Amino acid sequence: MADDTSKLPRVAPPRIFPAATRAGKPPVDAAGSADAYRQTTFVLGKDIDLLLRGFALESAIAEASSDGKHRTQRMAAGLGLWSRAWLTRLEAMHALEWGNYVAAVALVRAATDYQAGGLYILRDGAAEWTEWLAQGGIVVNAVAHATEYRLHAFRAAEVLAAHDILGPVYRASMDLSLSHFGSTLLLVGSDSTPERVLMTFGDRDFHLGLAELVSGWLLLLSVAQLEAAAEFATVFAVPDAAALEAFNREARAAVADPNRCRLEATELDDEKRYLVHNWRRQPGAAPKRLLL
Repeated sequence: MADDTSKLPRVAPPRIFPAATRAGKPPVDAAGSADAYRQTTFVLGKDIDLLLRGFALESAIAEASSDGKHRTQRMAAGLGLWSRAWLTRLEAMHALEWGNYVAAVALVRAATDYQAGGLYILRDGAAEWTEWLAQGGIVVNAVAHATEYRLHAFRAAEVLAAHDILGPVYRASMDLSLSHFGSTLLLVGSDSTPERVLMTFGDRDFHLGLAELVSGWLLLLSVAQLEAAAEFATVFAVPDAAALEAFNREARAAVADPNRCRLEATELDDEKRYLVHNWRRQPGAAPKRLLL
């Protein structure tokens, strides 16, 4: 890390766009999206409302942290990855509302990666970020006649390996978002049996199990982000710590409901597997278990 931080770019006031809303109603001819939107509202309305509360709490912290007191390289670096995670989680919620669970799972994985990176930056005092800046992370490249943002490959594998929320959510969402055969059946062919393979194409019908799985992950990611903000209250301004604590309690309680669909990491015959509990398409259907 550079000794003379005065040579780093100054941190300008961040521009905050705090509004988080539900997805708009899908067109009536958008396959099953209209029905998924309606059923999500009735069946998972509490989860959606809770997610919006979490988004609003995060936005309030971002707004409060834009003052001069908190305008540091550490805040800016953390805020950048936080913003990417916030936007990605919001889009994952919108995908869930429209019944596009395939996209929602991939977005959850990406958001988890961003949050882990942001937490790493906060914990190391933004040392890697400031070193990147000091070594020409942002320069005018005379050869290319362009402003250069040096890419600097950056991952937070150690955070993902150890964090009690980010680690499990990342591993599960990564396995489901990759092109594994079992993941493909779970997401677009879950009516398949040992006797027949039944694939779908473009299916956006409501699926309670997938909706609960994704919304549960999103709630946990909100908890993880707000806990990080509280942990680094000297980096970010936290205007209402009590509201954060109340949200985190409610979100954890919602995810812990034994009747909702959940994915459990387990081991069978010395092999790491996933057991999916309470799998069902409609609320009135009998729940079953799937093994991945």
